Amino acid sequence: MIGVVMIVRTKSGRADEFARLTAKLQSDVRANEPEALIWQVMRANDDPDLFYFTELFATAEAHAAHPDMPYHAAMSAAGWDCVDGQPEIRLCTPLTDNDIQGESK
Repeated sequence: MIGVVMIVRTKSGRADEFARLTAKLQSDVRANEPEALIWQVMRANDDPDLFYFTELFATAEAHAAHPDMPYHAAMSAAGWDCVDGQPEIRLCTPLTDNDIQGESK
């Protein structure tokens, strides 16, 4: 499994547009990417221009294929146009029950 946490700040006045675009993308991902186990966008309560993406893919292949999906490509230019600066992106390895026993590699 591969996890992704992304933090995005939108340009002033563009947050609602970004929210609409990413909510539609979220719906499309959930309907069409069964190996996207979690794909959730959240908006900060204390800063409406700040968005958090939490993604969990079953395989590295599913993660790699995600940006090339037609609905993702269709919204990318408009979505990135709303973004202020570079997003903070972290790739993560989910902890498992093996980590409880200290068996993780």
